[in-house]
Formats: sequence, structure tokens, C-alpha cells
Amino acid sequence: MKLHTYSDGSILRIMDASALIHIPIWKGNRHLDPVHVKNIKESTKAYLLDSGYKIIQYEEDGIQKSYLIDGQHRLSVVNDYFKTKTIEDEYFENPIKDFKVTVTEITVSSESDAIDYFNKINNVKPVQYQEDPNLIINTYIKGFEKRFPGMCKIKRPYLSTDKLRDTLTLHIDSLKKLSVDDFIKECNRQNTKMIEYIKTIRRKKDENLIKRMIELDFALAWDLKWIDSI
Repeated sequence: MKLHTYSDGSILRIMDASALIHIPIWKGNRHLDPVHVKNIKESTKAYLLDSGYKIIQYEEDGIQKSYLIDGQHRLSVVNDYFKTKTIEDEYFENPIKDFKVTVTEITVSSESDAIDYFNKINNVKPVQYQEDPNLIINTYIKGFEKRFPGMCKIKRPYLSTDKLRDTLTLHIDSLKKLSVDDFIKECNRQNTKMIEYIKTIRRKKDENLIKRMIELDFALAWDLKWIDSI
């Protein structure tokens, strides 16, 4: 249910907590801190955690998707609250009850916009970029999308930001040794190399994909092994 529209276009909504726990966490979020979750759980009841959640929406392959971008630690407590429900709860004196929560929902057009919004609402400090792998990777994702605008989509010939993020996570220690500018230079070099490579491929099943990649001058979605060499 829509309650209010803010000046930035975000919408305040009310929804059931049982529905909120099914919204996935945005992958660019900080790593979940179990100690923080434990402290919240010990200091308050789950049903009192009924506000402050923020959700982003953006289109993926023609489908509008929603992700929780702020409030993941509180949501973890709420999620555990529903998991404690047992058969006995249904029939005896302590039933687990659903409750209403308020969420702020905003539509963004890209992963870069999502990162900007995350940084804005969390007041991310420079030191945090050096500590949390997800925050580190966010800066490289932003640089990548700026260099290759419109190329970050789910299906090839485009490159899914989720796949890019997951692959960069595997190389986080090496990634930290590269500046964003140097990373983009390497992406340019690898893209040129990949374009030349796919031009030599003669497989009927890949013919349309190769043609489209050449048209876009973008072939980094062909095989993410290029990240290994960087």
C-alpha cells in the first residue's frame, strides 16, 4: 500500500513483514555482520523492527526486480523470527504473528545508480571501501558501467553485473592492487583482444551472438576467464 511519495521520487509503502523477508538482498550491500544481528536480536523484539527498510527496483531482462538495499541486519532478525514458527505455535498459546512494516521504494536505472543511492543513504566513508569486499567491488562496477554504458544486462551479448560481481569477488585480493582506472584499461585491452578472437570462430550455433558482439564492439561476456588474466 502506497502511503507517500517523496521529492526524490521514492515511495513510502506499508507491507507485511512475511512478504518483506522474501525480497532478496542487493548484492552490492555490505557483508552481513552476525555480531550486529545478534546484538539487535538481544536488544529488541523482531516485531518492533517495523520501519527503516529501503528497496530498489530496476528492470532486468524486461522484468521489474526488487532488492533490499538497506536494513539487511534488521531483516535477518525478522527472518529468524518467522523461522522459529513450529506446528505447536499454530495451536497453542504463542502463535507467531505477522506484522506490518514500512519500506521506502525507489526505482533506479542501473547498477551504478543503485551504488550511488546506497552510498547516499549509508554515508559510506573512504575507509569502508578498503575493508568490505562488496564496497570495493562497487567502485569497479561503477567504472565498468561508465566505460561500457548499456552493456550491463542479464543475457549475452551483454554482461550481467551479478556475474561480473561474483567473478570479481573471487579475485578480490588481486583486484585491490589495481586502481579503477587501471582496471578499466585492462578491460579495454581484453575487450579488443576478445573481439579479435571471436572473429576467428566458425561455429554455427554462435554465429548470431558473435555478429551482435561485433556490432556492439563488446565481447567481454563471451567468457569471463579474461578476468583471470587481469
